[in-house]
Amino acid sequence: MLNVGLIGLGKMGKYHLNLYSDISDVKLMGICDANPDLVNELSEKTGVQGYTNYKEMFPYVDAVTIAAPTRFHYEIAKDCLLAGKHLLVEKPITTNYDHARELFDIAISKNLVLHIGHVERFNGAVQEIRKITENPRFVETKRVAQFNPNFKADSIVLDLMIHDIDIVLNLIGSPVKAIQAVGSKVHTDLADFASVNIAFENDAVANLYVSRMSQIKERFMTVYEDNALYKLDFTTQDINIYRQGQTQQTFSEKELRYKNEFIQERLFVYKENPLKSEIMHFINCVTGKTKRTVTVEHDLLSLNVALKTDELLRKGIFGQVEL
Repeated sequence: MLNVGLIGLGKMGKYHLNLYSDISDVKLMGICDANPDLVNELSEKTGVQGYTNYKEMFPYVDAVTIAAPTRFHYEIAKDCLLAGKHLLVEKPITTNYDHARELFDIAISKNLVLHIGHVERFNGAVQEIRKITENPRFVETKRVAQFNPNFKADSIVLDLMIHDIDIVLNLIGSPVKAIQAVGSKVHTDLADFASVNIAFENDAVANLYVSRMSQIKERFMTVYEDNALYKLDFTTQDINIYRQGQTQQTFSEKELRYKNEFIQERLFVYKENPLKSEIMHFINCVTGKTKRTVTVEHDLLSLNVALKTDELLRKGIFGQVEL
């Protein structure tokens, strides 16, 4: 039985709390938040011991999930690792590359699992498209949502676009050559929508669009290869594939006609709750049943690209940066 603690009881923390309650071979030994009223409310509701000081949980847990605000991740994660606890940290791990590198170094030195919560990695459609694509040449992503004033201090790149950055880097699998970014402020002091181009050394290109100004929620990705186009819906976990069919050409004295056909396929995707799949993967890594799906270097690259992109947008002008 793996004993687990949960730090942070906001929106994401509550998702983790609900899922841990349904997973066998895991016992949630403690929940923690800086808000004592919230801790008491959820502790009474779930029967799990509540804390406002996360260090008081350490004697009772083997692993910890951190779903606190990002600005607290580094301090909490470092304390947990130094106490010998395996960690699942919601993305982004930190807003500082050197801090992230330090945390991974500590985890490696202590033989601990440090997993970053990139939940879209465990989306069934994302896992499937990695298997069927061979040489992506151009990738487009669109991730838009309604404005939420509770998150107005958060970077749109580190909050939303980092999902797509992580997926694209893994899918294309080539070193990044350059990043271009443009965005604009509307509701906040940070960019509220942005368009980002990432150029890769193998000449592939990705265009990522993100917005928190939409009236509807949309999350899509389109992958272009030489002979196929793949459209992925992150929400429904569906994939549609379009391939070139026959081209017919007819002549007459008065006209010339072309007829292009395409073949459409809808791929069967095994659909599971991505967050539950991610938690199960973390647990299996801790218990030695499986190994992490990505390397430390990939985790750090995703963060670095996100931070560089965010830096460009904060400058408020169209700009480019090389890695």
